[in-house]
Amino acid sequence: MNPLLKIIISISFLLSIHPADINLNNPKIFTAKVIKIVDGDTFDVLTSENETIRIRMNGIDCPEKKQDYFQVCKNALSTFIAGKIVEIRSTGKDRYRRMLADVYLENKNINLLMIQKGYAWHFKKYSKDPKMAEAEIEARKEKLGLWKNANAIAP
Repeated sequence: MNPLLKIIISISFLLSIHPADINLNNPKIFTAKVIKIVDGDTFDVLTSENETIRIRMNGIDCPEKKQDYFQVCKNALSTFIAGKIVEIRSTGKDRYRRMLADVYLENKNINLLMIQKGYAWHFKKYSKDPKMAEAEIEARKEKLGLWKNANAIAP
């Protein structure tokens, strides 16, 4: 390949990188303000670069719009994080191109908290986290949140 063409391709690649994607300490961790709660496991954040990113919480699953407890779980997530600055620890993207992430507020794992309080299932298909598995067992035993309904149906 022509050396000049290599340089042009390299420069084009560097110019295509968004500044929000560059973090020399850890490219997968950033803080952002929660600006919209979509449902019990999905929300939007606004980054310091004024970029809106849709976040899908890793390892949990909450009721969908037409299911029992949808609004209860959405309200719970809203109570925990709406309008707050959270730490996002990205684990990749889902099939809908949403950022998958573990979410922290003041060093508290919000994904785990949603399960502990009975507002989410441990999404075992995508997570083997033993803390989340144990949290769901405990929430079920205590009949917390959606576990008040003995026949709760996963999304």
